[in-house]
Amino acid sequence: MSYEQYNNFTNPVTSQPVGNSPAPGATPINGVTIRPLQDTPTDAEFAGRLLVEAFRGKFAHNVTEQKLPATARYMAANNRGQTPAFYQRTLVAELEGVPVGLMQLKFHGDKNINTADDDIITSELGCWRTIRFSCLGLVFDGDVGLGKCYLDHICVDDSARGRGVGKVLLDRAEYEARQRQCHTIYLGVLTTNRAKGLYERQGYHVTSTWSMCGCLYCCIGPPGKIYHMEKPLSTNIP
Repeated sequence: MSYEQYNNFTNPVTSQPVGNSPAPGATPINGVTIRPLQDTPTDAEFAGRLLVEAFRGKFAHNVTEQKLPATARYMAANNRGQTPAFYQRTLVAELEGVPVGLMQLKFHGDKNINTADDDIITSELGCWRTIRFSCLGLVFDGDVGLGKCYLDHICVDDSARGRGVGKVLLDRAEYEARQRQCHTIYLGVLTTNRAKGLYERQGYHVTSTWSMCGCLYCCIGPPGKIYHMEKPLSTNIP
């Protein structure tokens, strides 16, 4: 399915285009291009592997280090056969034609754009780890407010760090949010994550801090804190 076909997917959120500016990454920016995730074995494996590698600490705490390969296999399998909105919201960054980055956006009404196969995850992780893994999804699967865009996750392969991939992904996220008349884009980041500096340079600011205790501790890891960061958006684009 082409980029244009993905963008023809309509619902109350996506059917309000704004402006005529080209999408960041639609044409190469210092070798970086952005495209929707495709329902192919290659894309599915790439996205599953990169997500687990990028958030290794969280997944290792959740399912144990030993089960990380199984988790990556499950994530890859779960990237197949999803809804059109899932592929539209999940974007791949390529550097000189090689996939190196990934992000997923969520908008109002997007809570159920992807489904999970319980049989696959149970066979890969076992019952107890499946329960913990499911709780991880519940922690970050809240409703997105009307007029807001949630940057669910963004990650770049170590081989492409320092090449501007993250910046192009963030620019594309803002573009997609503005296209849907969003006035705010937001994300969560560990206080120890150096990516916070990139988000601040992009115009995000900390609005609150969450302590990792209770369910967050169980799902993510040792006690710590997460910054909730937001950026106001103007929909008045060319």
